Amino acid sequence: MKDEKTMETCGRSFEAEVFSGRGEGSFYVSIYARKFREKLGFTPYPGTLNTRLLDGESTRLFNRCLGGARSYYVEPPAIPGARLGAVLAYKARINGLQAWIVRPLITFYKDDVVEFLSEIYLRKALNLKDGDRVQIKLEL
Repeated sequence: MKDEKTMETCGRSFEAEVFSGRGEGSFYVSIYARKFREKLGFTPYPGTLNTRLLDGESTRLFNRCLGGARSYYVEPPAIPGARLGAVLAYKARINGLQAWIVRPLITFYKDDVVEFLSEIYLRKALNLKDGDRVQIKLEL
């Protein structure tokens, strides 16, 4: 991802649409909270903001760029009997606000979904509702 054309492409904003997830984000963020605090340096708001990239081409390009961005590996908490996976986190901006993209290694979402984690309630801070469009920018 070092060439100038790739840097220009990956440095641009990607448009996505806000949607409500399955309501499980708060549960998972709460059980991973200590791990996020240790690895990312903050205590997250208990939940994620879910967005979906608008088309297949944007999804392919975004994921290629994400693959070249610096990732932070967050190990799963050790909970007996639970099947939990690691999470990759990436620094990003959503509508100009600093946040983290989180990609659980075990997920039911497809690769067009971009989940955000922050220490604040992003929906309220950005005044977002389902169907609103947002701009995502990776911090390379």
